[in-house]
Amino acid sequence: MDTLNYKCPNCSAGLTFDSKEQKMKCEFCGSTYSLEELDKLAEQQDTVEEDKTEKWKGFEPEQWQSDEKSNMAVWNCPSCGAEILAEKTTGSTVCPYCDNPMIMPEQFKDSYRPDYIIPFMKSKKEAKQALKAHYEGKPLLPKVFKDENHLEEIRAVYVPFWLFDLDTAGRFSYEATKTRVWEDDDYNYTATRFYHVVRAGKINFRKIPVDGSKAIDDTMMEAIEPYEYQDLTEFNMSYLSGYMADKYDQEPDELTGRVYERMEQSVKDCFEASVKGYATVTPKQEKVTVTNKGEVKYGLFPVWFLNTKWNGKTYSFAMNGQTGRLIGDLPVGKDLAVKYWFKCHIPLTIAMTAIVTALRFMGVI
Repeated sequence: MDTLNYKCPNCSAGLTFDSKEQKMKCEFCGSTYSLEELDKLAEQQDTVEEDKTEKWKGFEPEQWQSDEKSNMAVWNCPSCGAEILAEKTTGSTVCPYCDNPMIMPEQFKDSYRPDYIIPFMKSKKEAKQALKAHYEGKPLLPKVFKDENHLEEIRAVYVPFWLFDLDTAGRFSYEATKTRVWEDDDYNYTATRFYHVVRAGKINFRKIPVDGSKAIDDTMMEAIEPYEYQDLTEFNMSYLSGYMADKYDQEPDELTGRVYERMEQSVKDCFEASVKGYATVTPKQEKVTVTNKGEVKYGLFPVWFLNTKWNGKTYSFAMNGQTGRLIGDLPVGKDLAVKYWFKCHIPLTIAMTAIVTALRFMGVI
């Protein structure tokens, strides 16, 4: 990533800030420039061309081979609408998202063949152990969540992801400060210096993952990232054996907004992280430009799912089937919450009352 240094537009010598004139001044030729003037000049010099094409390049979906297609089936959950892909030998199953039992229809629906797959690295046993560990140290968790029979409801699903390539350019300005504090016999002093900091550069992204299923919570999928791409391999039908696979229902062009959102936040974080050595850093101007929409590929990534109901509410958990990262919300038992409050607060209240009484008896208060 490149950084921006101020140089005199007239003679190319270095510029320094003149505190008296509140402008940037060239010590060589004597020219002065305001920060706004320099920013405009720099923007003109660093102008980048925005890629405004509507379609993603490189999206040439590979069709299923006849022998692979003959062994697969796709069906819809009548409850939540999720489309599930698995081997045709599967006669019935349970929706991994809503627990609704489903019978597989005979008719097969066409879909694109994945380019890549990350195989499952974590077993069902490891998924169960991770969930049990997630329960530990949570005294308000109802006992029903700790029962062994609920752990058996964990299921392995390959989730569809579109993988996007993007080239970007960014230009940012920040207001930064440095503070020095000292004192003498009479006064305390605080001196604050203000700085105008500018960063500009290019960042290229490869294989930004965005899940392509409407039935899956996007926040949950992003929370179990990252996936480690050293295990990304060319798709082979054999990896699906023993697992379910969700079929995408969103095309790449429908997900451009989410891709840009993820990219822009990463660019902002990256540039701001380069501004170091200041007490405070406040963004003032931010500009991110997509200079090239690259290829988009289709991949299947491994996820362990658990859905369980308690008191009429469904609680969902997901674990990265490669790294083991697990996320999910846990319910709070109201009776346990009351008991926990009394257990923690009553002894403290009694102790504080005793201390106050003792202090009053001694005449301190």
